Amino acid sequence: MSGRQSGGPVGSQGLTPVGSPNRIARQQVPGNTENTRSTFAERVYQNTGRLPNGIGQFSPFNGPRTTQPTERVTTSTNATEGIRAQLSQRDLGAGSSADVLASAGSPRKKSGIIGNTSAAKRAPPPPAVSQQAPVKKNGAAKAHESAIPTTVLDLPSQRMYALATLGFMAAWKLFNALALNMDANRTSFYLFFKWCVLDTIIWYCGWRLHIPRLTLSTNVMYALVALSVFVNLNLFFLSESVITIAVKPMAISIASSWLRTIKGIPLLGPRLVGDSDLLIDSFELDEEHILGRHTIHVLPHSLTHMNPESKSFCIDDAQMYAEPWYQRLALGLFSHNHRPQTAIPILVNGTHPETISYAYTSFETGQRHLRTIKNTGALQMETNAVYPALGNWVMATYYLPVTEVGAYEIYSVKDRKGLEFRTASQAPPTIVVACPQAHLQWNGVVPERDNFVVGGNGHASICQRTDQDQADDLSSGLIQVVARGYEPMEISVVRLVNGDREVISLDGSQPQPLERIQHSGSDMDAAQLAAIEKWSQYRAHSSVYTLSDTFLRPGEYVYKLESIRDAANHSVVMSNTGPKGMFDGDKAGSGKATPYMARVQVHRRPSVGWGDALHIAELPLRLSEDPARKSEYALPLRLSGTGPWIVRYEIVNGEQKIRMSKKFVDGAKPTIEAQQPGTYHLVDVSDSHCGGQAEKTNVTLELAPKPHVNITSAPITAHECGGEIGALVDLELMGRPPFAIYYRERNLRFPNSRPITRKVRSQQRRHSFKVMPELAGTYELEFFQLDDDNYPSGQPISQTITQEIHAQPSAKIDTVNGHIPTRACMGEELELPVRLKGQGPWQLTYNIVYENRRTAKTVTGIEDESYTIALGAFKQPGDYTVELAQVKDGNQCARDLIDVSTVINVREGGPRVGFQCPDNGVRVLDGEQAQIPIYVQGEFPVEVRYHKIGDASKHVYTATIKRNTYQGSSQVSSVMAFGPGEYELVSASDICAGTIDQQSSRCSVIVEPKPSVWFVTDGLRREGEGADAGIWKLHESCEGMALQNTFELGLQGSGPWKIEYQVEFWAANNARSGVPGFVDRTTTHTLVAMQTSTLKPECCDPGLYRYTLLSVSDERYQKPQQLLRTAQAISSQVGVTVVEHMITKSPFAELRAYSPEGTALEMQSRGAFRRQPPSIKYCLAPGQSRSDNEAQSWAKKLHEHLPVFRIEFAESGQPPFQAWVEVFPASGPSEVVHVSDIAGYSQPIILPDHVASQIGLYHMRLVKTKDARGCEHQFVDPNEVGLGRPDKGIAGGIEIEYIEAPNARPASSSPASDPTRNVCVGDVLAFDLRGLNSWNVEYEYNKLHRSIAVNKRLFRRIADTPGNFTLQKVCHRSANDCCSEFDDLSYTVHDIPRVRVSGGRDVYQDILEGDMVDIRLELKGTPPFTFTWQRRSIESSKVLDSHTVKDLMEFEYTISTASEGTFEVTFIQDRYCQYPKA
Repeated sequence: MSGRQSGGPVGSQGLTPVGSPNRIARQQVPGNTENTRSTFAERVYQNTGRLPNGIGQFSPFNGPRTTQPTERVTTSTNATEGIRAQLSQRDLGAGSSADVLASAGSPRKKSGIIGNTSAAKRAPPPPAVSQQAPVKKNGAAKAHESAIPTTVLDLPSQRMYALATLGFMAAWKLFNALALNMDANRTSFYLFFKWCVLDTIIWYCGWRLHIPRLTLSTNVMYALVALSVFVNLNLFFLSESVITIAVKPMAISIASSWLRTIKGIPLLGPRLVGDSDLLIDSFELDEEHILGRHTIHVLPHSLTHMNPESKSFCIDDAQMYAEPWYQRLALGLFSHNHRPQTAIPILVNGTHPETISYAYTSFETGQRHLRTIKNTGALQMETNAVYPALGNWVMATYYLPVTEVGAYEIYSVKDRKGLEFRTASQAPPTIVVACPQAHLQWNGVVPERDNFVVGGNGHASICQRTDQDQADDLSSGLIQVVARGYEPMEISVVRLVNGDREVISLDGSQPQPLERIQHSGSDMDAAQLAAIEKWSQYRAHSSVYTLSDTFLRPGEYVYKLESIRDAANHSVVMSNTGPKGMFDGDKAGSGKATPYMARVQVHRRPSVGWGDALHIAELPLRLSEDPARKSEYALPLRLSGTGPWIVRYEIVNGEQKIRMSKKFVDGAKPTIEAQQPGTYHLVDVSDSHCGGQAEKTNVTLELAPKPHVNITSAPITAHECGGEIGALVDLELMGRPPFAIYYRERNLRFPNSRPITRKVRSQQRRHSFKVMPELAGTYELEFFQLDDDNYPSGQPISQTITQEIHAQPSAKIDTVNGHIPTRACMGEELELPVRLKGQGPWQLTYNIVYENRRTAKTVTGIEDESYTIALGAFKQPGDYTVELAQVKDGNQCARDLIDVSTVINVREGGPRVGFQCPDNGVRVLDGEQAQIPIYVQGEFPVEVRYHKIGDASKHVYTATIKRNTYQGSSQVSSVMAFGPGEYELVSASDICAGTIDQQSSRCSVIVEPKPSVWFVTDGLRREGEGADAGIWKLHESCEGMALQNTFELGLQGSGPWKIEYQVEFWAANNARSGVPGFVDRTTTHTLVAMQTSTLKPECCDPGLYRYTLLSVSDERYQKPQQLLRTAQAISSQVGVTVVEHMITKSPFAELRAYSPEGTALEMQSRGAFRRQPPSIKYCLAPGQSRSDNEAQSWAKKLHEHLPVFRIEFAESGQPPFQAWVEVFPASGPSEVVHVSDIAGYSQPIILPDHVASQIGLYHMRLVKTKDARGCEHQFVDPNEVGLGRPDKGIAGGIEIEYIEAPNARPASSSPASDPTRNVCVGDVLAFDLRGLNSWNVEYEYNKLHRSIAVNKRLFRRIADTPGNFTLQKVCHRSANDCCSEFDDLSYTVHDIPRVRVSGGRDVYQDILEGDMVDIRLELKGTPPFTFTWQRRSIESSKVLDSHTVKDLMEFEYTISTASEGTFEVTFIQDRYCQYPKA
């Protein structure tokens, strides 16, 4: 970043003042560490002729010279980059050194900010990596290997076990820390030493094992060991840990602040917060007991100073004077509409100024003018300090508005009394110059070939220049910068070329001056000329800078006048002076153009070339007159630029040259229509903006010649056949292959026959073919058309050949019903048809080939064209080949036949079939369709006929077997069976009659029986006999007892069986038990049974259970088969499916307590989530507990209060009953009491005397009950009886507790324990509570009664307000009626004394030397008072004086002083209390 400060808007009072200009950061050429460019300040010194040491008093450059350490930053950055490269290589481990170099030496993005030439961002590449890097890489790889082999334990498991061990050790340490914290000692050297050793072992193992991702370096291991020792020291060894000391005060402060806020809520707050220990521990007395301080300060004399910071200012005088006079008047009258003005600060320290006089010197004339401001109240003022004690003394800054350039200095300042202020000695004048201004304008001198066009809104366009243009010195600038201001000036222009930002600095170029003001010395004296010369250096001058650019790259060039800075370091940022444009993040075309922005669109010159399709086409291109070929070509072009385009091209055909042009509006697929042969050459191209060049390649078009042919023929002679038998035709072709020639063949022997058109193809230019027709006659061959590649539609030709031909005979094998016979059976005959052609009669010779034996036969005198060869009967199976060898016609013209044959397969017999029936027949389920497997040997398709034995209709079934699966050499299929029974095969055939395998000719189809299940009635009983008999029932069972009997099931089918049954339940209290419509619960179950199985009845709930079998499925019948619901066995297949079972209730009983008068006692429950016994409590006054020799009297006393306990049975059982009761005394083992022969449903229990003989808790519960039927109800696990009182508590039964009433006494740490000590506000009243560890404490504070719950033995209450405090009653929370009342725990709380200094306010008073001040102190409390006051220094708060006043009986005190300092009271005490507390 540049070291300059950016200036504000023109005319604002926040402009940058004149000061020493900072050194501008210089752009460094890559690869060169030296900077040869001079700084802005150096050039100013050169232009003004001054050196840095000779700067005058009014020079704007009066600051020290500074130089940025560019080279030092570069060196540091290079070292940093080198270190980064080394660190990157070390961190990469297995990575290559090349990767390190690529990472460290990656290029950095260039910044486009003005002056941003930080050398750190252009650091050179780091030094090359050593060649030993691969060795380090291998060593690093070995270092990262785990010490535990992966063959023993893989890496994820190693990490899992390591983390699990760390978690376990952390949980163990936390457990030890919490347990130790609850101990009274809270320290343990053993735990500290143990955990230090364990932590050291853990961290050492982590360092030694080298587990990947959990590896510890040596330094990290030492750091973790030290951290562990520190944590263990705080957890186990120190009584007050450093962590607790650091965190606890902050936590207490935050929590106490919230609690005090909540307690401040009226009515609800004290109830929510109560007497919180946190409020008591954090209670602090408010600071209002000592309020106020008095500070006395002696003021200096009144002073004034113009521009104390020696700033310089600028004014936009050109804009101000360009406005009309009425607009300037309106801006001056209406404050809300005023323009920001330049104002010079004037510092005033003293009284309010009445008038301010200053001197103004003009830079143009050098004349000095004296001006006075009489209404200083109209000036803008900022108050720095106020002195109320001295009335109108202030330290303030007044801002003097200026509207003219020139030099300003203070002359005099007076207050209302006419007293003149002191001014700063040797203060230089304040310089106000014209603010720098600049704008852009177009340069009118531009070459015409650039096609430079200026549009509106600051836009222009130009054609892209080439290297040739640059060689012709066409780099003259298009844009000029017109600047005005205090010279020398620095101008920054930002250029964006296609989005790439670049900063152009114009401080190094020589401007062209526009005007210079010359003063004639004829009308001025020497003094005036000297004054003008003295101030002329601060005048504003106008200059012109030219921006040159080559415009070699096409695109958008945007020039933005970014900023301008003058010699006084006034910077104006142009982007803040006009509408927002693309330099503020908007698009290039948005926003209105300003004088500070110009856009030049450099249009790319167009180009034209032939399309890519011509590069891969076969050249030259051919034009053809054939309609199927192209008579013209659309030559594709490749255009670039902005449409429309005009392409100029020429056609050269021999000596002829034609120039043409074509306009293209759209650049998509442009073409030139070529209709005439020649060479097409592109000349040039122009688009809507510029002209361009064309490619130097040519495209040639040729006119393809038409094809033609020369035809010659020669006869083919055979003397044995009577002469010519055909013709040999030779063709000589001219054109482009491939060729096709067409001719018509006509037999003149048959004038009315239609000619046959034939086609001959050839890829060569010479071709021969034969014409040998089968019929004799005079043949005429008429050639009428010739085609080639250029003329595929053909060119007409006319040539005829006549040839006399004697035809040869021929023969071929004919078909029967469209097929040639190829199969036959052994012993059968076969006829093979033959078709003959030629002049009869014929002689036919044929061969029969069988097993490499050939038999030749000749047949003569065949008159008919159709002839049949009789073959057979065949005696051997196999393949017989019949070949036609030769045919001879009636003219004895013989012709050998080639490849005229057929193969006849002769089979030995027909197919062989048989049933592939299982041993037990084909078994199917009821209702399923059966398939009988059958095997076939033969060829398909095979027709099989079979019937069912014993079928009265004697129907024969027919099946055609087409598709089969292979099993060995046979093919297996199946036929359909129509119902159960035995089936027999009748016959089988394909083309031959087959045979039936008699061993497998029959097969039976059997239907499988359905499964069945029933209840076996052995061991069951029922009421009644015969048809009136009831449902079979199992013997009754008792509730809660193990079931001894089960239901036995009878099964039929193929196991295993899946049985579904239903259980209906009627509860014991259901009056309509057994009635179907009043079932309490119905459930459905599934049972899997084997050969023998039982059904276990349900238990637990007493009542009637009815079991009904619903369905059954077995291995064969997977679908469940529904069963008939019946309580009687109907047949051997249908048995009993409904049975019942009754479970009776167990004898349930409860223990109840009654008062001696017979009233039932209300007992409280102690548990919400676990069933706890009801509790009975009895309270004794303090001191009434028995001693060891008072057991009998104590037991007698207890018996007077003991309730009566009874056992009460439910009426579901059957008397007489028995009961077992377990009693747990307050101490000692438990006892079990057996109560027998309980005739009724209620029986009292008498406890032994030794059970209730001491204060404490004892318990009694039922163990077991039993009725006359032998049914038992177990209340307690038998294994837990007689083991004493368990640690986890006793569930059920009755609990009795005798409690001693609580007591309270003042604690030794409380002021209430010392009768001679007074209780003051802020003291803590503490009382020791005795009894059970849970109390309700009732007290009264200032007639406000409160009751709170206390869980600690120390009850505390903060005395936060003066008044009376009385502790009234303490009760046990477990028994609220067990309480103790007190009448001797009442105390008076006294208030803290207070003092007010100067009315309790912080007074700051300024006095003059010799004045006296009285400081008044007001005291409140109970005399006599004792207090201490001090005088401190204002600057350092050092105590200068300290005085103590004792035994003061008055309530006021006055301190008279003339000394400077801060007076305050630090201590106060009355008769009872003091502040602050000791």
